[in-house]
Amino acid sequence: MKSKIILVGAILCAITTTGAHAVTKCVALNSSSTRCTYENTGDNVADWTSTCTTNGVSTPIKGIGICSANAGSTIGATATGLEISSTADKNKHCWCKMTSPAVSRWVFYSSRASAGICAQLCANGCANRVQSGAAFRSAMLGSLSD
Repeated sequence: MKSKIILVGAILCAITTTGAHAVTKCVALNSSSTRCTYENTGDNVADWTSTCTTNGVSTPIKGIGICSANAGSTIGATATGLEISSTADKNKHCWCKMTSPAVSRWVFYSSRASAGICAQLCANGCANRVQSGAAFRSAMLGSLSD
């Protein structure tokens, strides 16, 4: 009986004194020296993908594109949150966000003539702009949170 109490005590001690273990990601994405390739995600999708290379290290990145009622002041403008209007026609401003391997702020891509065109082209435009727009790519990679 005494050995069972000692065993239970040892288990409880081990459980309560074991420290938490965290995972840290190291991602080689530098906003000034990274180059990305465009991966055509097609129309009418919300997700986009690209592969970015910094100092010879390639990193696949993923993100989403949404159409919001908020217009950006310029391509590459960032926001922490966006509004989706209940009036669908107002949601014609495309914003992009990297979701993996880290999370960025929302980065403004473009305003479209209508919400329908925005929804059709937004995510694919995000992937394209990561490749072709230095200011956009810098805003995306320079606003990472985790």
